[in-house]
Amino acid sequence: MAEHRIAIIGTGLIGTSIGLGLAAREGRNYELVGADRNRDNARTAKKLGALDREVGSLEEAAKGAGLIIIATPVMAARRILQDIGPYLEPGVVITDTCSTKGEVMRWAAEYLPESAHFIGGHPMAGKETSGPSAATASLFSGATWAVTPSPRAAERAVQVVLGLIETLGAVPLYIDPFEHDQYAAAISHVPLIASVALFRMVRDSQGWEDAALLAGPGFRDVTRLASGDPTMARDIMLTNREAVLHWIGRLEEELATIRRALEAGPEPIYDLFHSTQLDRDTFIQNPPQRRRPEGIEPPSARDAIGRMFVGGLYDRLKEASERPVRAPQDDAELRRKLGVEDDRL
Repeated sequence: MAEHRIAIIGTGLIGTSIGLGLAAREGRNYELVGADRNRDNARTAKKLGALDREVGSLEEAAKGAGLIIIATPVMAARRILQDIGPYLEPGVVITDTCSTKGEVMRWAAEYLPESAHFIGGHPMAGKETSGPSAATASLFSGATWAVTPSPRAAERAVQVVLGLIETLGAVPLYIDPFEHDQYAAAISHVPLIASVALFRMVRDSQGWEDAALLAGPGFRDVTRLASGDPTMARDIMLTNREAVLHWIGRLEEELATIRRALEAGPEPIYDLFHSTQLDRDTFIQNPPQRRRPEGIEPPSARDAIGRMFVGGLYDRLKEASERPVRAPQDDAELRRKLGVEDDRL
């Protein structure tokens, strides 16, 4: 292997922002290679300085790579996981940035060779605009980055991904894939649906032209997510359907509660808004503490990324661990926490 190599597959907003953050690391000892089905995206990413080199195939991207980052919509990630196996170096570390984790983890277990170490990931960061031109090296600064290691991933492979996250300025949150998808549906996927529904409600009304003249920052802010990538939105819904349906039901219940309060008079509706204001202000002022993976010392970015290729291709890594980093939470227990009483989830 002539050069140490990190491959980024998918050079849209997320992939290019990752490349910019990694390229800016002082004293880096790795080459950044990018591939995208849209070659114009990859060329733009290279012009922006997010890549040292852009290539035209999975084979070229994976060849010699010690770390591969899949930064595509979910269904595209499935095709990549299916096709990339023959080109992988032994001991390669693979991670992704997809918005759902359950299906991605299942595909990785099904399609990747045992010599590959897959660590699922999901940065909770983004913009309503997509594409490499919208990318910034600071996109992930202070953001939560969900981490879902596969049971057979070596501990040192997990450390590399944690170091990657730290390098980009994000904060890792270790979470079970099922748990991730349930809560991501509530705090990310249903807000997208609500944004779309609100915009469509007004846009499809007979008074749209006049209403649009009145639309100020509040309407624009609340409907911002409707301007996101429709392919990514579609893939999220397809791979997290039951969880999204569950939280849509909960949203309908909350709207019904607000409606009843409004019908009841001034005091009930004031109490509802006042109590919600207090709860949200408490959340904003005192956010919950993030938890790190159990039994894994968080590496410094310098150590984890700097040592990644020491002794050849990531020291060929340790033997894959037979012990999961943490046993997944019991599904029945999580369903009780979420208030799900049927067998849909």
